[in-house]
Amino acid sequence: MRIAPSIQSLLHSRKLLVALSAVIALAVAGTTLGYASLSKSVTLTLDGKSSEVSALGGTVEEVLASEGIEIGQYDEVAPSLDTEVSDGTAITVAFGRPLELNVDGKESTHWVTATSVDGALSQIGRRFVGAELSASRSSTIRRSGMSLEVVTPKEIRLAVGAGKTRKLDVAALTVGDVLSELGIKVGQHDEVTPRVGKKIKSGDKVTVTRIKIVRKSIDGEKISFDTVERSDASMMEGDETVVRAGKPGLRDVVYELRYENGKLVARKVVSADVTRKAVDAVVKVGTKKAAPVFTSGNTVWDALAQCESGGNWGTNTGNGYYGGLQFSAATWASVGGSGLPHQHSREEQIKRGKILQARAGWGQWPHCTAKLGLR
Repeated sequence: MRIAPSIQSLLHSRKLLVALSAVIALAVAGTTLGYASLSKSVTLTLDGKSSEVSALGGTVEEVLASEGIEIGQYDEVAPSLDTEVSDGTAITVAFGRPLELNVDGKESTHWVTATSVDGALSQIGRRFVGAELSASRSSTIRRSGMSLEVVTPKEIRLAVGAGKTRKLDVAALTVGDVLSELGIKVGQHDEVTPRVGKKIKSGDKVTVTRIKIVRKSIDGEKISFDTVERSDASMMEGDETVVRAGKPGLRDVVYELRYENGKLVARKVVSADVTRKAVDAVVKVGTKKAAPVFTSGNTVWDALAQCESGGNWGTNTGNGYYGGLQFSAATWASVGGSGLPHQHSREEQIKRGKILQARAGWGQWPHCTAKLGLR
């Protein structure tokens, strides 16, 4: 029996298809077995996070490439890129990242592989103990990096108001930061030295002067009067006569008072209303010089007068000392003398001299008594 050509062709195609499928299956199985023989199971740790991966490649570099991991200039890989890998190999990658440091205003860049601020500072050997950081030490540093501001502690001296100067360690960049850190408030009129915005460094002294400005009103404050002197040639030099007594004026006044650390240091008049003008005193002053009085004797007092005043018991040279024994007005009055010494007789001056000598000794006339051998 003959089979129709069309049926025979169909049977032939089916056999071919089955044979082809078998070949494909064998190829796929061979490829799978080949892949399995080429891939390796490795532990891959990236920035501290581990995972098990099956990767192609004979070296660390090839494994990382097969995982799409690019290694940069500052990245750290262990083992090295050219190390051959096998099943169970552990590969560690620590990616480098920039740490932009600003320390007390000075900037620098450091490449680190640590993922935390604390680890990065340890890595660059700058712990900054006691410093203030713009991020916590436990903060994570991403692969893109981090900008970190650091304010280091400084040893300063601080004086506030009338208080004692203290030595302190303060993490601050400026004088203002010091005051803020210590909770010191500055009043409207207070003065700070150096200025608040000035950068601070160890050894500096910060002074806060407490300033208080107040106004004080006084009603009926006295205004002092002046004294007008009129020369009188008929009166002896040294004599004075009051022609008219002075009378103080009155005013209502407002003062501005400035206190520094509790002490009044300045006062100025803000406004003043004179309610009564002051009346000046008028005094006649004698200008007539006394004639020299050279009354002499042989006593020790005459010798002393000769040394002190040339023996002129009526002298008044205007130097504040009068008469033959050159009394000051105050000393003359202390021994009971009236007026001024040169206005009195030789005998009166000697009398007062003896009182002074008995009370205080010859040292009241140091030069001349030494010259005369009296002491």
